[in-house]
Amino acid sequence: MTAAAASPAASGPGRSLVPRIAAAGLAGGGVDFAYASLLALSAGKSLAGPWRGVASGWIGPAAKDGVGPVVLGLVTHFAIAACMGAVYVLVARRIPVVVRRPLATGAIYGLFLYAAMYLVVLPLRWPQVFPKWDGGKSALDVAAHILVGLAIAWVASRDDRAINPKPAAATGV
Repeated sequence: MTAAAASPAASGPGRSLVPRIAAAGLAGGGVDFAYASLLALSAGKSLAGPWRGVASGWIGPAAKDGVGPVVLGLVTHFAIAACMGAVYVLVARRIPVVVRRPLATGAIYGLFLYAAMYLVVLPLRWPQVFPKWDGGKSALDVAAHILVGLAIAWVASRDDRAINPKPAAATGV
């Protein structure tokens, strides 16, 4: 038996965090991918448009041409979603109620994600445009972010022992 195989990290609950974070990121990123893609298509725009927009944060106007920027935008999108999944999973390890109440905490997390995107990230990228409220479109954006939070929470809480192996009674929550 190797030292790595004998260590608690190699066989304990922490080992399941990376796949769980990846799955949570894919779930949340998938919901947001569908939302952004449907918005583009319903506006008569290219399916590649949202992902070129994401890539433009890295490469500016060069994102307008070719397949490379679309791939860069998608990779960036899902990397950000993986970070969002990681935050939820890591918080759930410390606060057991987060994983025991995925509907409530996922919806609340989605609201936090919306606030972070529309009050911090987008204003940093486009300060002349954000923050703003655009009626039904903004309400739809909020709903989409709540769905992202719910998708992350659902995946993260499927087997709560893998995230938080301590029983609720032992944690005092």
